Amino acid sequence: MTIISGWATEIMKGQVNNSLYVEYLFVLVALGILFIATKNCFKPPYIYSIVSDPLKFPDDQNEKAIANGWVQKLKNKLFSSRGKKTEWIQEIEKKKHELNQVKYFDMLTKLPNRVKLMKDFQERLSIHTTRDADVEVAIFMLDIDRFRIINELHGRQAGDLVLIKITERLRTLLGQRAVIARESEDEIYILIEDVTEKQTLSLARDIIDLFTKPFKVNGSTFYVTASVGISRYPETAQDMEALMQQAEIAMYKVKRTGKNNYHLFMTDDAAAIERKRRIEFGLKEALLHNELYLVYQPKVRMNDEKIIGVEALLRWDHPILGTVSPAEFIPIAEESGMINEIGYWVIYEAVRQAKEWQKEDMHLHIAVNVSAMQFEDTYFVTRIKNVLELYEVDAKNFIVEITESVMQDVEHANRVIKDLHHIGVNVAIDDFGTGYSSLSVLNNVFIDIVKIDKSFIDHVVSKENTASLVKTMIQMGKSLDFKIIAEGIENIEQSNFLKENACEYGQGYFFSKPVSPAEVTRLTKLKLQN
Repeated sequence: MTIISGWATEIMKGQVNNSLYVEYLFVLVALGILFIATKNCFKPPYIYSIVSDPLKFPDDQNEKAIANGWVQKLKNKLFSSRGKKTEWIQEIEKKKHELNQVKYFDMLTKLPNRVKLMKDFQERLSIHTTRDADVEVAIFMLDIDRFRIINELHGRQAGDLVLIKITERLRTLLGQRAVIARESEDEIYILIEDVTEKQTLSLARDIIDLFTKPFKVNGSTFYVTASVGISRYPETAQDMEALMQQAEIAMYKVKRTGKNNYHLFMTDDAAAIERKRRIEFGLKEALLHNELYLVYQPKVRMNDEKIIGVEALLRWDHPILGTVSPAEFIPIAEESGMINEIGYWVIYEAVRQAKEWQKEDMHLHIAVNVSAMQFEDTYFVTRIKNVLELYEVDAKNFIVEITESVMQDVEHANRVIKDLHHIGVNVAIDDFGTGYSSLSVLNNVFIDIVKIDKSFIDHVVSKENTASLVKTMIQMGKSLDFKIIAEGIENIEQSNFLKENACEYGQGYFFSKPVSPAEVTRLTKLKLQN
């Protein structure tokens, strides 16, 4: 018992703060390790005293102050590392949470993103599979129509606020049973379980109706509509990737047919998209495999029906799909970025054929249709000039045909047309009368030829109003010193009407359908003989 002296006796008497001795014990162990590790080299008196007689608590006040100082220093070192470890763990957990938010959630709306949506779908499907229960799931893809215009006219902040209000309305309508996820700037996915097809279509109508009421943001009122595509598990597909793709296909079908509506994916849609893919991929090979070719529709002088030129028209024989209409593959070529390459091939081939006819003393005008993308190409005029020089074809016999849509930027259009005129090429406006600014185009753009659209010629005999319009177009063209060509002439009555009203040139099946180069040669020589 005699060994228990000093601080031990004081503990038993309760004269000192017990917590100090607990700390003292921790420090004692640490100092002992330090004392041994330094091989007795590091021996301040108070440490030596503690280590040599650990049961003797410092008596005098100075010793106690020194000992307490060491206790506090070593305690801070010992316990602060534990605190830092806790802080590190908390920081790591915080970063994990932030990464989880970035990976699985949209930062603006706080909605799940595509990755989270797919994960949730798999988890929910697994639950039903485990329970051996059937489940019906509807996937909605909602695209906000013309949302980009809001951003462009009112700023991205206004667009963001509109988007947040849209998601709030959707949540109010659908409740917590629906998973609402944001895919991109203006696209939202919705997943709903346990809904029949009838209920799915009813919900789609409700979603469209949400947009009948305008959105008010920062004092401005926004009228917004949406296009909604729908797919269903398990009827249309069994995995989320396919379901989302089908909903997107259905949504784009709504876009193409007027927007502000919904469409449930059908098997016919799958066939249509498969055909589109075949065409898109096929176009990349078509030029290499010589699947594209040109036919030529003659243009005649109306008073004697002599062939004075041709319009080059593109055709495609696909090895599997057969003959594909230009009305089908040209828009796909524009979407896929192939239109320029194809367009320049057409120019090259048309000029090459013009050279062949030139060798036979047939100096026909040859017209080529040009897309808006091609017309905007910086090297457009230079390439035409190079091809004409390569085949030594007179530029005055080459005509570039453009539509009114190409000339939305009048300043750019006139700059390009001026450059074409400089090398001797003429410019025709195709499908005249079908655009929104026909008279403005005639007044502001430096064109040479006006082609009256077939839709007018079709009714020129049967409708008085149409007849009056065509007469006016012809007279106006003459007064502005344009050459006038009537398109789509199919019978003698139409031909006679145009002759009577002094239309100079025409083309259409009444004179000839689009034919091969050899047939153009035959018809031209036949007309010359007659």
